[in-house]
Amino acid sequence: MKLCINCKHAVFPTDHNNREVSKCGANRPISLVTGLLAPVDNLPWCNINRLPNQPCKPSGELWEAAAHVMTPEEEEELMQGMPHV
Repeated sequence: MKLCINCKHAVFPTDHNNREVSKCGANRPISLVTGLLAPVDNLPWCNINRLPNQPCKPSGELWEAAAHVMTPEEEEELMQGMPHV
């Protein structure tokens, strides 16, 4: 399952630990004022981006594994290489 919490685009809140209110940085634009990445406040909420009529959709079309997460393919490859007990 493609959970936002395991996506490299998820931007987690810094002032508390409630990851339900994470923002999605998949299509994070560059500020035309500063040339820096757009402020987190301007990003869409992850749960909104996963609605059927939004870019990521319930299937997680914009989802990419975060550095700490194995993709299903990597997990399968690892399992195939393990000796059977």
